[in-house]
Amino acid sequence: MAVKSKPSQQWTLDNGGAAWAYLVKGPEATAPVILVADRDCTSLEAFADTVNSRDYPLGSMLARRGKDVILVGYDADEDWDTAVGAVRSAVMETKRRCPGEQRAVLGGAGWAALLARYVLANLEYEGFDHRVGVYFCLDSTKPTPAEQNALFDVGNMPLIPRSLKISTDAVPDLEGLTAHDDPGLSMFDDTLYTSASPTNSSWMTEEQGWWLLDRLP
Repeated sequence: MAVKSKPSQQWTLDNGGAAWAYLVKGPEATAPVILVADRDCTSLEAFADTVNSRDYPLGSMLARRGKDVILVGYDADEDWDTAVGAVRSAVMETKRRCPGEQRAVLGGAGWAALLARYVLANLEYEGFDHRVGVYFCLDSTKPTPAEQNALFDVGNMPLIPRSLKISTDAVPDLEGLTAHDDPGLSMFDDTLYTSASPTNSSWMTEEQGWWLLDRLP
């Protein structure tokens, strides 16, 4: 099933958050990929259109590989703690709706990637099994001092999932690294540096999408 404007399920999350789930095999998730909208996205419908842009339909590509696509949104003006609560709720709800031991994928772009990273690190710090096997960050953004302190308080990075980073030349790298820096300095397990940026209508480029797909379980 392609990601279109009408999901197969709509979930109500904590802190006013919401999720649209596009499930490929009936009412339960079997191979979930959770994508968190950045706060400049106006609605989940707009986010769905961006994820499934004609320039690169990531949602359709995921569905073709048997992946359930779960889009997570929250109010654009939410503060850090409120948005974190919504993303955390999405992770735990996905775990509840996905029986068995299949691990999810969780990622976002910009501020949303920071939220996802913190949620996973915090759940691990608290001793919860989030059942996420891959975390990815698309075009990271620099955290505020308060956000950075929050990340440091829970270990800065989640340890359980494989961590992937996609960074374009036009966007400042979260770690201050470039394609010419020592890869061993990165907090991430694997990184793609690319000069092409997504179009205004697309969440990522075709190059970025294929790179990510090749690294998902």
